[in-house]
Amino acid sequence: MLEKRVIETINKYNLVESGDCVLIGVSGGPDSICLLHVLNSIKKELNFKIYVAHVNHMIRDVAAEETKYVENFCAELGVECFTKRVDVLQIAKEQKRGTEETGRNIRYEFFNEIAEKVKANKIATAHNNNDSVETIIMNILRGSGISRS
Repeated sequence: MLEKRVIETINKYNLVESGDCVLIGVSGGPDSICLLHVLNSIKKELNFKIYVAHVNHMIRDVAAEETKYVENFCAELGVECFTKRVDVLQIAKEQKRGTEETGRNIRYEFFNEIAEKVKANKIATAHNNNDSVETIIMNILRGSGISRS
């Protein structure tokens, strides 16, 4: 069972503790929706609160639909959802930066803003094997390595 394995991993690495407040970055893709679903299903057992933050980068034609999907999914779960709509392509052009870097910066600025607002002490994002560069960058920014053991 997925929930059992997630609880074991959370406990093994002390990722979430009783009383924590976790902000979940949800893109609308399968990885982040799964993360939200699982954390929502175990929050009572581990005694923590969750909130969701979603950024619509306005890049893809389906972005507005994804935002609506995330909002509806959160409403069904009873989880408060904060969304932001940002023209990442325009900002990247103005700042003369890459689209991915600009989008990542905007996402994490928004996540930090909402975390402060809801008093979240943890931020959870879903990464898959294709996200290794973002994981490495975030670890460097935090001053930590790849291993969490």
